[in-house]
Amino acid sequence: MAFFITYVVSEGQDAIRVTLPDFSIHTVVQAICDVPEQVKKALAEQYRGPVPKDSHIEDWQDDPSYRGGWWLWLNIDVDGLTDCGRRRRKLKSVPAQDAAS
Repeated sequence: MAFFITYVVSEGQDAIRVTLPDFSIHTVVQAICDVPEQVKKALAEQYRGPVPKDSHIEDWQDDPSYRGGWWLWLNIDVDGLTDCGRRRRKLKSVPAQDAAS
């Protein structure tokens, strides 16, 4: 588990955009209480690659892409993330004839 900064900004009446700059992914939720579960889902579906080093707010605060929202830290199970990616690659590489047996 590791803490990663997360940028949250309202995008209208029923949409909240959530961005994890360290992973270069985002998702949209309807309520702030949905953030942890939707971030976990977005990471599982979208992220492929090594676990990035966690950055600091100071690394992103001057970026104009991150204006008008707020920051929070999410405790993300990065061990589960990397294990999940390894399992997927193994499953995809199994030949069709071996999978049928």
